[in-house]
Amino acid sequence: MTNHRADACTILATATPFTHRPLLAWAVGITAHGHAADILTYWRTRDARQLAPEYAGQTLPAGRMLRLDRARIEITDGNLHQPLRLSWTDLGAVLDSGRVTNDLIRCCQQAVIAWRDHPDGFRGAGWAAVVDACSRAGEAVWAACRPGEQLDLFAGIGIES
Repeated sequence: MTNHRADACTILATATPFTHRPLLAWAVGITAHGHAADILTYWRTRDARQLAPEYAGQTLPAGRMLRLDRARIEITDGNLHQPLRLSWTDLGAVLDSGRVTNDLIRCCQQAVIAWRDHPDGFRGAGWAAVVDACSRAGEAVWAACRPGEQLDLFAGIGIES
């Protein structure tokens, strides 16, 4: 079984301005929004801005930082001369690739229902299994949406793709 989160971490740690934007957006999505509730939020609204936090940050390998806010997604530091920037629309485009099946959405729904209705609230016996099920359901959606690796030939000259 492929460890998609590890692949995403590698992509984020090694991305350059020439990294295929959909692949970079996929890596951000599975890293920062891999919970089934995030998938359902997007699926219900079709607005990736609904996933945007006021501010969130996460350290990445190679001395990099993933920063997310309402305006943008940014990968900074490390060996980058300029930050790599994505929009929330880039994440939405990955989820709208036509690869998300009704079965994947149903798994997310079931996981979130179990999360919401857990008898001991957000703790107690079985809570870890519920959290794991939400992560697995969300990761399955992102895994289905993973784009192929291509070079973004226009990245270096400032043309938005």
